[in-house]
Amino acid sequence: MEGVWVVLLGLLTAGYFALAGFDYGVGLLYRFLGRDEPERARVLRAMTPFFLGNEVWLVAAVGVLFGAFPRLEGELLSEHRVGFVTVLVGLVLFTAAVQLRVGPFWDVFVVGGALVVAVGWGVLLGDVLGGPPVLWAFGLVSLFLLHGAVFLAWRLDDPARALVVARVLFAPVGLFVVAAVVLRGPVAAPAVGLVGAAVALLALVGAWFALRARAFRLAFAGTGVVCAVPALAVFGARDVVTPEVMSQTPTLQALGWFAAVVLPLVLVFQWATWRLSRAAR
Repeated sequence: MEGVWVVLLGLLTAGYFALAGFDYGVGLLYRFLGRDEPERARVLRAMTPFFLGNEVWLVAAVGVLFGAFPRLEGELLSEHRVGFVTVLVGLVLFTAAVQLRVGPFWDVFVVGGALVVAVGWGVLLGDVLGGPPVLWAFGLVSLFLLHGAVFLAWRLDDPARALVVARVLFAPVGLFVVAAVVLRGPVAAPAVGLVGAAVALLALVGAWFALRARAFRLAFAGTGVVCAVPALAVFGARDVVTPEVMSQTPTLQALGWFAAVVLPLVLVFQWATWRLSRAAR
């Protein structure tokens, strides 16, 4: 039973990074890629149909963490509060700015909020994995930028500038993946980090060739895999499958019934959002 909840938490967290990662990348890029107000609005509109649906994955992951792993949640919040607070502040800024934006005034909050979220997740993951927080902050910013650029190359009618940005970012992201493995601290399962790095590098190379062939969906899937790997690497750094950090069996059973109803709805909502957006395009 414990293993099921660990897998579920890992999948939800990885799904959040793979999907919401391009939201933050678009937020970081849209002032650069949009040379005037109409262009900036088009860049932001490419992302907004998916925005709230992507954030639902984080809500679901936090719900599982609080419900199934209350002691782990307490440990993470107490030991890594700087990263958590940074992410929370960035999420509030970015979400509010995207929803309220009606002109250039909000641009600084869109870009700044996306940057704070990316840096916050980098600091948090670097702290948990024992790596240099500055390296992880740089890596997450570069990774989200790449994911957002590939997404815009796929979704915009004129992808030329997004393609240029994406091609420039492959090298920094690759260097980050290698450096994150070399400079990591002591972890519970080192092999997990090595396998994760290998998967990330293979996905990155695949995304590069897919982008060169203008197979934008495949490239986007590749960068999404790279975004998901750091979230999964946390489970190699901490031994979370222990009775001490988990809720009692009755609580897990009640949470299981709730998850059985809610999670399929999340998946259906996500699928419908992408389906309707593809039809509209």
